[in-house]
Amino acid sequence: MTKTRIATPDLPRGESLTARDARFRDDPHPVYDQLREQAPRYADTAYGRTVLTRFEDVRATVRHKQFSVDARLSKPGSYLRRIAGTGVNESAGDSAYEPPLVLLDDPDHRRIRLLMSKAFNPQSIEAMRPRIESITGELLDACAGRDRIDLIADFAGPLPTQAILEMMGMPGSAREDFKRWSEDILMGYDPERDAATQARLREAYLAMGREFRRVVEARRDEPRDDLISAMVRAQEEQDRLSDLEIISLCTQLMVAGNVTTTDLIGNGVYALLEHPDQLARLRAQPELVEAAVEEMLRYDCPITETARIPRNDDTVNGCPVSAGETLTASLAAANHDPTAFPDPHRFDISRANNAHLAFGSGIHVCLGAPLARLEGQIAVRELLARCPRLRLDPQRPPARRALPFFRGFTSLPLLLD
Repeated sequence: MTKTRIATPDLPRGESLTARDARFRDDPHPVYDQLREQAPRYADTAYGRTVLTRFEDVRATVRHKQFSVDARLSKPGSYLRRIAGTGVNESAGDSAYEPPLVLLDDPDHRRIRLLMSKAFNPQSIEAMRPRIESITGELLDACAGRDRIDLIADFAGPLPTQAILEMMGMPGSAREDFKRWSEDILMGYDPERDAATQARLREAYLAMGREFRRVVEARRDEPRDDLISAMVRAQEEQDRLSDLEIISLCTQLMVAGNVTTTDLIGNGVYALLEHPDQLARLRAQPELVEAAVEEMLRYDCPITETARIPRNDDTVNGCPVSAGETLTASLAAANHDPTAFPDPHRFDISRANNAHLAFGSGIHVCLGAPLARLEGQIAVRELLARCPRLRLDPQRPPARRALPFFRGFTSLPLLLD
């Protein structure tokens, strides 16, 4: 890491360094490469943050045990404060929001994560395989006989939403509502959101929270074998979770859990279709699907960045950082650092030693990573098996989401025949 922050008028700042910029949204890596070479510790003065793009710097930052994820510790006007607000005000009578797990520090983070990890351990996730395969088959059956589909609307979107709903014991009939609310809540990560977007964000939080509160109360009276019942039991037996914490956890699972898995599937299928040699290889060797999903995560990761706030003046890799400074650790840039990944812009489904940072690292590593991996593997494997002539639709170009942090498609039209 360089010893000083670097700001230069020749490099993009603010909105131009996010997916709101069309060129950056289409392919951010020329910009990341330029930053990594010219300003690996880049002072983005427009958004009050320092952007890190080198693998070792990013990894050291997200693993630093003394750095916080609490936006309230960042300096006024910082990028993190811009995206941390939900518009939900409990003092005004709203009751749908508590800071999500990703914005909690220890000891609250450790307490909640320990409880949730029981539901996301490898054994529990593997037990979900038959149902995920069944949901996948049902969605592909609905596409059978059609000439074209939108991969996001018809497959990659509904699959993880349905899986999370069933995991929590929610009715599948609510899938469309929860998917819509999730997309509205996601707009909280837009630092330039307008008043109308903020209003939709707030209403989505409240609507989703009301549904979760209803189920929490029902499970208290009549527990079942589902995740919400497990959270209620923990609350009653050990007094470890409040109702608001349960609702917040469910909201985070629904929003981050299903949107990022949708993006994993969409980004991954698009990468295969853009690289016919790798697509042909995976069709010939379906046993490579696990390695292929890891490469999809590295090559076009659904979460492009994360943030940390030093509690005190400190150092990262020998470089000074100041208390309250917003450090934007670019996971996407780190995953294309040539010092960590030879020929990093090449998509290779059999890449060796693929220790990417798509799920982060350290104590805040993504809790749902095992579930996302399983859903991605099943989705890609079954889609390719059922759709041998799958290809991009030349008449309908795909559309990327114009949002920082979350990289994915809002529409990915495909031809099936």
